[in-house]
Amino acid sequence: MKLLPPTKQGYWTVWVANLSFFAAYYALLIPLPRYLTQIGLPDWQIGVILGAFGVAAVVGRPLAGILTDSWGYRQVLLLGAGSLMVGAAFVSLTTDPVLLFGLRLLQAFGYVAFTTAGTALISALALPGQQGAALALFGAAANVAMAFAPALINSLLDVLTVKGTFWLVAALALGGGALSLALHIEPQPTRPKRSWRVMLAIPRVLYWQMLVAWLVGLGFGAFLQFLPILTERRGLEPTGLAYAIYGVGIILTRLATGRLQDRGDRSRLLAFAFLLLAAALLGLAFVDLEGLLLANMLLMAAAMGILHPGVMANHVEMVSPNERWRGVVAFYLGYDTGIGMGSWLLGLALEWYGLTGMYLVAALGALLGLAITLRQHKG
Repeated sequence: MKLLPPTKQGYWTVWVANLSFFAAYYALLIPLPRYLTQIGLPDWQIGVILGAFGVAAVVGRPLAGILTDSWGYRQVLLLGAGSLMVGAAFVSLTTDPVLLFGLRLLQAFGYVAFTTAGTALISALALPGQQGAALALFGAAANVAMAFAPALINSLLDVLTVKGTFWLVAALALGGGALSLALHIEPQPTRPKRSWRVMLAIPRVLYWQMLVAWLVGLGFGAFLQFLPILTERRGLEPTGLAYAIYGVGIILTRLATGRLQDRGDRSRLLAFAFLLLAAALLGLAFVDLEGLLLANMLLMAAAMGILHPGVMANHVEMVSPNERWRGVVAFYLGYDTGIGMGSWLLGLALEWYGLTGMYLVAALGALLGLAITLRQHKG
């Protein structure tokens, strides 16, 4: 694998590239579900298209890990930015659900490629014993993007139009790719080639952790993918403000709890976060006032600000130092399929039981994550 020298400059270049990429990704949150609704797709088809994320994760995460190991970080960062750019730019040119599913696959593959390479790079740059704090700070770039991108898009939607926002997303993705070009990579000695079977193998020690990551993704996906539908149907606009409150809340959570992630066994911290996640999802099941919605955004932010870096750090710490990418791939494979396949499950729950039933299903998933985490702590 090609490595960067452990410099602050390298770290912050990747951080800003991550910010630009996630500004593009999160700028899709409001216009994409709205566009799918405007063209007359039923709820279950909207859930299937949004859930293309999970398909891309199953295929794309292992592939992104292999490419990161063989091509290097910068090349995979560029591939991810390009995939998101193309996947967003062409949405406005079609109303065919099959083509829209394919474009969502491209968007999702861009996400898995960019985040796999970027996170593995940050893990390599981190000092021993500081992976949790380094990942928490790196993840804050995505949270900053969520704090401003959806709110900005929401306020400009009448000017840009729904279709125009897709071209803005493409431009922001291009910016993330351009910043990746600024990375100066020092070649390292070539490793012996390994078979694809070995490269694709998920260590058995990570199986339970991947289930925990899946449940985190399920809860996050219920918030991330379906919030625009909830706010529109319950008259709780503007959606952008809710995303902004979440973004600010998760930044503050990461900054406040980042160092706690590296103080011994983090199981109790993660169990507390799962409890917060369940409470937030239960709140969304019944919320009918804007003030209560924003309070639930803060609960969701506190939960995810702990769970995302903490569960990821668990994965990274369970593999050898020279294969951190494998831990990152395993985490995101579980997390992304939780978001994607969870969206299919939640889309059916939305069709059958409405918003309240859908969020109750997601809350049950969070409680299951709590139970598994407590069991692992006792074990």
